Amino acid sequence: MFLTDTTKYKDAVEQTKYLSNFKNFLCSRAYQFEPKYFVTMFYGRNSDGGFLSKEVYRKRWDRNEVRKTHRFIRSKLKECFGDVPMVFVIERHKETIHPIWGEMKGAFHTHLYLGDVNKALAKHYSIGVVEEGLHELQLEELSLYPEILRLLYKEDYFGCTINSGRRKDANLTELLLDACIRQAKWIGKFPDNLDIKEIKNDPFGLEFKRTFHYGLKQIDKEDDLNNVLDWHNSDLQKNGN
Repeated sequence: MFLTDTTKYKDAVEQTKYLSNFKNFLCSRAYQFEPKYFVTMFYGRNSDGGFLSKEVYRKRWDRNEVRKTHRFIRSKLKECFGDVPMVFVIERHKETIHPIWGEMKGAFHTHLYLGDVNKALAKHYSIGVVEEGLHELQLEELSLYPEILRLLYKEDYFGCTINSGRRKDANLTELLLDACIRQAKWIGKFPDNLDIKEIKNDPFGLEFKRTFHYGLKQIDKEDDLNNVLDWHNSDLQKNGN
């Protein structure tokens, strides 16, 4: 009997086909909400960039704790930007060598696929936001809202605020997005804890598909679907809350 004739091999092939089809289905579902940003959140350092205590670090490889952080970030994004759709994907780092504790289990980090924040802003606050993002007068108008005003005066790692030197030649929408997500204590001010990239809008969505499948790369078996995807805090099964 050849290996390809065994039940185990055939089951493995069927599972691979199933996972491939399901990943394509998820990608198609996420693409419907016109994803605009690919956000990566790292949890291996504290908010100021220092090493974590062993007890705190242990929480960073607890999926339930990661999902709590997702829930907090989701609530802040909805509060500030309105009904912007999103998908949270959990990925585990490889084992790491700590300078004191030696080899440690890898912490998690999160990939967040975020819808068109500008459209959500325009609808939520009834303003005309263009593709390139907010302009100065709109930002002044939004400062009347407490949830936005807090972000405008929130200091970054270098002691600057959006209202004091960060606005020149910057995308104001992205500055607000950065400040909003950094309200999560696992992220905080340390620059390397958060990376925000715009997803290029090409005719066939190839850039998004490549980016989305990258986030699903740790799904090797069916059980991984619930470990990698944060269904509860994502908008894959429901309309945003």
